[in-house]
Amino acid sequence: MRHDGLTVPAWTPSACEVVPFPANRRTGKIRRTAEILGDRHGKGADRYWQQVIGGMRSQMEKAGLQSRVIETELQGFADAVFARMSGSRPYDGDAA
Repeated sequence: MRHDGLTVPAWTPSACEVVPFPANRRTGKIRRTAEILGDRHGKGADRYWQQVIGGMRSQMEKAGLQSRVIETELQGFADAVFARMSGSRPYDGDAA
């Protein structure tokens, strides 16, 4: 390809992978979600949980994450929220 006397190489897009910030490390969102869920029960808690998970899923889909990655991230987030609610600390692989 030539442009104004210069040779311009053809551009070919390369494949890329979007690496999300780990959802199980979003401490502020985990803390707040656990607090709100702790104050709600029944349908109110269910609606709130579906809203949180639905919003996170939507953001990840828009970012182009694969469904297997989305499910893994959402499960990690859920594990962290419920561990916080139970007062335990989930194992995060860090020996320190």
